[in-house]
Amino acid sequence: MPTVQQFDTLIIDGSTEWRHLCENVSHVTQFPDKHFDLETVLRAGIRPVSVSREKSFVGFFSPEKFDSLMGVMSFDDIWNHEISKNIGVYIVSWNDHFFVLKVDEHAYYVIDTLGERLVEGCEQAYILRFDNGSYLTTSGTKEVLSNGKECCKEFIKRFLAAIPLKELEIEEQKEAVPY
Repeated sequence: MPTVQQFDTLIIDGSTEWRHLCENVSHVTQFPDKHFDLETVLRAGIRPVSVSREKSFVGFFSPEKFDSLMGVMSFDDIWNHEISKNIGVYIVSWNDHFFVLKVDEHAYYVIDTLGERLVEGCEQAYILRFDNGSYLTTSGTKEVLSNGKECCKEFIKRFLAAIPLKELEIEEQKEAVPY
């Protein structure tokens, strides 16, 4: 894992590259909010990156909740068949945002530059470590929902994806989801 100084440098360098992306009129036309998708960032060729297409997946959080997503691959499928079995670095993209998920033998790490996803109003990047000593509880109770490294999976599903997923559920109930 990077030291604090290395992490700060990564954030500064990344911010500079993001500003360069913002100078490209076609990018800003396609993404007026400047929340570029992963494909746009990869096509920009900012840094040499190797993408393993056979290890690239599209999955959905809770597809069983949506009639329109019946039968598609879920986040759980990807986690159970790939992430939990293979040490590596993954880029997880969802809802106009992406973060790095580092998997090693002893822990999972969520590395993100957008603190707002973690705590409303937070303007700092963060690294979360999930290891055998981790546990996830329901807010205001001592009920343990998950423990160990697997807390990372539950954190992503219950916390990071919760708000966009709830918004989509409401839209589908109104039958207004633009597919």
